[in-house]
Amino acid sequence: MATGSILLVGVATATELKLRAAMPATGFVALPAGGRHAPEQLRGLADAAAVALSDDAEASFRLVRLLDAAGIRVTVIGPRKDADLILRAMREGAKEFVLAGDDETLKQVLRTQARPSRTAGVGTVYAVFPAKGGVGATTVATNLAGALQASGERTCLVDLNLNMGDVLAFLDLAGGYSIADVIGNMGRLDRGLLDATLLRHASGVQVLAQSHRIEDSDRVDAESVAQLLQFLRLHFGAIVLDGLRSFDDVSVAAVDASDRIVLLVEQEVPAVRDARRCVALFKRLGSEAKLKLVVNRYGKANDIGVDVIAETVGLPVAATIANDYPAVIRAVNKGVLVRDEAGRSAVARDIDDLLKVVGHVRAEPAAEPRERRSLFKKLLTLRTSDATE
Repeated sequence: MATGSILLVGVATATELKLRAAMPATGFVALPAGGRHAPEQLRGLADAAAVALSDDAEASFRLVRLLDAAGIRVTVIGPRKDADLILRAMREGAKEFVLAGDDETLKQVLRTQARPSRTAGVGTVYAVFPAKGGVGATTVATNLAGALQASGERTCLVDLNLNMGDVLAFLDLAGGYSIADVIGNMGRLDRGLLDATLLRHASGVQVLAQSHRIEDSDRVDAESVAQLLQFLRLHFGAIVLDGLRSFDDVSVAAVDASDRIVLLVEQEVPAVRDARRCVALFKRLGSEAKLKLVVNRYGKANDIGVDVIAETVGLPVAATIANDYPAVIRAVNKGVLVRDEAGRSAVARDIDDLLKVVGHVRAEPAAEPRERRSLFKKLLTLRTSDATE
């Protein structure tokens, strides 16, 4: 099998020519629509496939099913944006649905799908945890999600501040289903329905928040959040968490389910002191290995340098993000990512560099423990212990 090879079935000649011109290093295999193929003929034929629905839709969907069974990532090209059609494609195993004639979107989707993937069906959860309020956690979370999406990861951004979350405002999104809605319907949601449920930002990042439905926040508890994140892992390559403001039950459950924790700090005494307290608690909870200490709004001239922060907090500084308020606030006010508003800015560069620290690297599973307790349960034990001291 050629690396990055793409199978085209029934794709219009003009579209095929555009794809070949845009991806000259990619190997293409073209097959006519309506042909019958045995599973053994398809296995190893390509990394990804684009299947244009023919007049015989049942034959096309049968091929999608066979390609998916052969381990090939399938994009269906449909004649119209029809919810039933999209849902059928997803149920048959398609990973994406693109409207016929939208060659630019098709090109972007196939570029992503033709890349060798990590373990299928197991996404990575990144938690952005601020040492204190006001250090820019939502800015970092939204732009980290955007960078992951741009890198080829199918990304979901989850705002776990159930009462006063800011993600929707930062991305200029409104409405949509709430976290409580998704939790209550996980048993009925497949990939297609989930995509139809979540809000989608122009960057491609899909967003889940409690939104205006804060009256339903009581339906969201620690156990349901853990189940939600496990469910999202099955459908996204990356899940970024914002809204973690303390060690309350929901936040602890989210941290426990995370693979990486971005501990965010600024060059100010209160933030550094609080970061030290956070690290001490994370150590007691056995989560130190997940931590990456990141300094936001960094300035070289500040008296509190990275060496001082590292020594005080007890962790090396993994990355810094430049202080560029004008670029950030312009992006926030427009509801776009910094990369789209000021792509050449130091902030955009530093967010992309952050992927080198936390992106595409899954936390190694711990050795088989004698008895593994969840972080939530361990925290309850610590609280009980502290209360008796």
